[in-house]
Amino acid sequence: MSDQSQLKFIDLFAGIGSFHYSFKKLGMECVMASDIYEPAVKNYKHNHGVDVDIRGDICDIDPTTVEPYDILCAGIPCQPFSQAGHGQGFDDKKGRGTMFAEVMRFVTTNKPRIVVLENVQALLNHDSGKSFGKIKADLEGEGYIIAHKILKCSDYSIPQMRKRIFIVGIKDTSAEAVESMSHFFDLDQYKKNVTLSQFLGQNFVKDVAYTIRCGGRGSPINGNHNWDSYHMTDGSQYRLTVDDCLKLQGFEGYNLIGSKTEKFKLLGNTIPTVFTEIIGKQILKVLNENISLKSSP
Repeated sequence: MSDQSQLKFIDLFAGIGSFHYSFKKLGMECVMASDIYEPAVKNYKHNHGVDVDIRGDICDIDPTTVEPYDILCAGIPCQPFSQAGHGQGFDDKKGRGTMFAEVMRFVTTNKPRIVVLENVQALLNHDSGKSFGKIKADLEGEGYIIAHKILKCSDYSIPQMRKRIFIVGIKDTSAEAVESMSHFFDLDQYKKNVTLSQFLGQNFVKDVAYTIRCGGRGSPINGNHNWDSYHMTDGSQYRLTVDDCLKLQGFEGYNLIGSKTEKFKLLGNTIPTVFTEIIGKQILKVLNENISLKSSP
């Protein structure tokens, strides 16, 4: 485990680095990141300037070669649990459903103090709750106290309908830790409603944007797949730009590189930074409040 003076984390299925973006602002250090999508890797290096190895396929990484760290972050591929990905879960024919098992290789080997997982909200009830149940049981079997919650962007100052489930585990079974985790997702202090017009400085009819997605860009404004075109109060139409989507995903000062198609795909796949910043702040709060959690187990 790392020294408490600076918390260290690894970033699995890193994408353009939402966890890195937020955790670095909170004083944490990334010691390893992994992603297999080349445009994501290029953007991660370009924007975060990390000196650590941005490794490729998680299946090929030996956890024993990773520098000691405190927090494991993983935005596990969501397609196996989403309607768009046909909801095949752990039986996903493309092998994406096995990625949680890869995450557990790191958990069982490195025994990080904290594990943070992110996925689509459908994970919670997928296969009648069995998929979520397996994840929870596997982490609890390794000694983690688990808390989870579905978060919605528009509740926390970003007017987007995007919802994601976060699962946070702390490797400590003391009564102190159990009490802290029971309140981990008490997030009223972060709640704030902002309209789309206020957020982007335009006069939109809708108060909250659709969920930014990888597919459907350029669809007719009244089509089922539309998410980027909006009615304005003057009767005109407005289509979101890359910069608009960066802002709606919470990234400021981020220089997204690549083709427009790549940029929109990256933005559709990323985790809104408002979520990762809240999670990071709550982790620091739990660690600061609990003596038993301030040192490595």
